[in-house]
Amino acid sequence: MQGARLVTERALLENIKSRAFKVVTLILLLIALAAVVLPQIFSGSTTTYSLATVGTAPEQLKSALNAAGVAGDFTVTYTELANAALVREVVQAGDATAGLVADIIYTRADTSGSFPTLLSQSVVTLESIQKLQEAGLTPSQVAALQNITPPEQVVVGKTDSSSRSGIGFLVGIVLYLALTFAGNAIATAVATEKSTRISEVLLAVLRPSQIMVGTVVAVGLVTLGQLLVLVTPIAVAVRVTDEIDLPEVASGDLALAVMWFGLGFALYAFVFAAAAALVDKVTEVTAAILPVTLVLLAGYLVAVTIVVADPNSLASVIASIFPFSAPLAMPIRWSSGDVPLYQLAMAITFTMATAFALVALASAIYGRALLITGRRVKIRELIRP
Repeated sequence: MQGARLVTERALLENIKSRAFKVVTLILLLIALAAVVLPQIFSGSTTTYSLATVGTAPEQLKSALNAAGVAGDFTVTYTELANAALVREVVQAGDATAGLVADIIYTRADTSGSFPTLLSQSVVTLESIQKLQEAGLTPSQVAALQNITPPEQVVVGKTDSSSRSGIGFLVGIVLYLALTFAGNAIATAVATEKSTRISEVLLAVLRPSQIMVGTVVAVGLVTLGQLLVLVTPIAVAVRVTDEIDLPEVASGDLALAVMWFGLGFALYAFVFAAAAALVDKVTEVTAAILPVTLVLLAGYLVAVTIVVADPNSLASVIASIFPFSAPLAMPIRWSSGDVPLYQLAMAITFTMATAFALVALASAIYGRALLITGRRVKIRELIRP
């Protein structure tokens, strides 16, 4: 383990000092800050609604709407017009959100928001109070009727959130890109060490498995650090602010995504390293890791097509549990809110077991391939006793 630690430290220093690491980390940090700051900037202005009436709007109606505005963080402006025709015209022209003439409320066909409904409820409430007082009820009795507590609302089942599902989709993309970039970085590092004969020097004092583990862990830590730079500010903002339109549970989804990156990295990283050890030149790396890349790509395509379309289908369940697609499919399916815990546990268990098996296989391939230099390694040389 001491040897692997030394290789890890050396590879970490090389990665951290590289210009690519600094540029990518800065870009990810700017993306994270933009995701946190921009919603607060654009949501900083208060929504304003306008109400057009014939003459002055009743003071009781103004008081009700203004009180609702304080609670709902919006303001209401009032326009006094001479007749009903003018009220209808200003609403139709878009100069007023709604118009009130006697018992008629004018709104545009394309009006969005809840203000017309709020206006209608306020008018009904005020007229109800007036009729109750005319019927002989005292103000205290009317107030008692208004203060009737509504039934307690209990939400059963999981909350359906399209914004949370959108986060799941983005998580799938980010995890795929992170695993792909990390795999390519590992493969390039392994091929570079072999082509420059650095691996031969390391083999004089270390076992092949120690070299591979050290290189893989170094790249994994660098990629994980960059992923945390992107995810952490967003996850914290979801918990402490209301400006980002996401449920608080989305921060847990992001934490789970980081965990799945670790599992996916353990699953694929050592295979990338073993594949890269087969070549003798860095220019041959892309072709050598193509089969691994295609498997990773297939898992991603299944995740963003089948799982996104129907998270509860049989194909989605299988994809989210199958080890080679689970790191990409399960985070997306989990964001749908309908994944039983036992299926999550199965996916984690199967992925971990497969990762351990692949580490052993990749270590054996890496150890043999690293000793063959000057040409590309043939498959039969790896399986020869």
